Amino acid sequence: MTAERNPAAVEGRRGSRPQRRTTRGGTPSAPTPPTSSVRTEARAAQVAGLAVVVSFVVAFFAFAGRRPALSGDHGVGDIAAIVGGVVALLVLPVAYRHTYDHPQHHWLAERPAWRRYLGVIALAAAHGAIAYMATWAGFRIFQGTFSKLTLDAFAGALATAIVGGLAAYATYQSGARMNSYLLSNFLATYLAAGVLTSMVTTMNSHWWEVNFSVLGARDSGAASWTFNMTLITSGIVITMLAEYVTRDIQALAAYREDCPAEERRGSAARVQTRPILVCLVLIGIFLAGTGLVPVDFYMPAHNSMATAMTGAYTLLVLFLPWWLPGLSRTFHVTGFAMLGGAILAVFLWFPFGYYNMTAMEFFVAGVILAWLVLLIRNVAAALEDARRDALGRF
Repeated sequence: MTAERNPAAVEGRRGSRPQRRTTRGGTPSAPTPPTSSVRTEARAAQVAGLAVVVSFVVAFFAFAGRRPALSGDHGVGDIAAIVGGVVALLVLPVAYRHTYDHPQHHWLAERPAWRRYLGVIALAAAHGAIAYMATWAGFRIFQGTFSKLTLDAFAGALATAIVGGLAAYATYQSGARMNSYLLSNFLATYLAAGVLTSMVTTMNSHWWEVNFSVLGARDSGAASWTFNMTLITSGIVITMLAEYVTRDIQALAAYREDCPAEERRGSAARVQTRPILVCLVLIGIFLAGTGLVPVDFYMPAHNSMATAMTGAYTLLVLFLPWWLPGLSRTFHVTGFAMLGGAILAVFLWFPFGYYNMTAMEFFVAGVILAWLVLLIRNVAAALEDARRDALGRF
């Protein structure tokens, strides 16, 4: 896949660029942007206000006639977590639709319908899960701090309304402003939250003595559902992230091709986006596959997909300097060092037996996720520099 020649063609259609309006005196006024940060803030506040009202009403009826504790036994935290998760689940599709209006994101609406819907469902589920887990954990902490505290129906409904409003506001901001940088940070947060929740709630207290994937086994109770769904939705989000990254790389390549030859500083080699896209998509598919096929359902397939995901990551790190020339040498050296650390972690497990398989899987998974975030940040930084240089030339 070759990059389009004109950077504007990659980052936005010409027809969607803001048009200048003239005042009564004939003086051109500032262009009207297709998306407005002020409008986004206003809509987020409106959605949050509606969520506060609805959450209060729902919680008031749920707590009527009793004094719930902050956490446990259908307490305030349990109801608030459900309300916050549902609010985030419903708000995300509405907010994410506004990203299509941005001139750099018109390609989102041009994708096949099944990919659009699948991506939105995964993002909505992930936002809902984060809202649920954060609220549930927060109220458990408060319950330990304010021991034996109970609330009446009004106070419990008010606390739930605050959670609903915060979930709506944060989700709307996240969905309406989504880009590759924010999506990578969100992915890291979601994976960490989902795995930690599975570790805390598992019914198998000896899971760590076997391997990481035991968290997704049926004898882990509700934690297995949390763990497997986290892997599945994270895999889908990574495939979405692959498309965002590819578009950023295409825009970066187009800016470089338009740059005068004497200013390219050795980065004029052709960028190959296709293998980068394939490797990232494979990482996402194999991660989702490990969740779809739990370790206690069919271990060979589960282990094969986990190994294949590591292989796709290794291939991407090794060949990225040739597929994407021009990124900083420090980034590539860091990538090789992280890959070396992952290989060392495997050898420390087998054949040296320094620690068990769980510790090895923790380290390797952390390395892969950290490197993906670094890749996104470095591509975003290079693209920002390219835009600034292009504006400077004009």
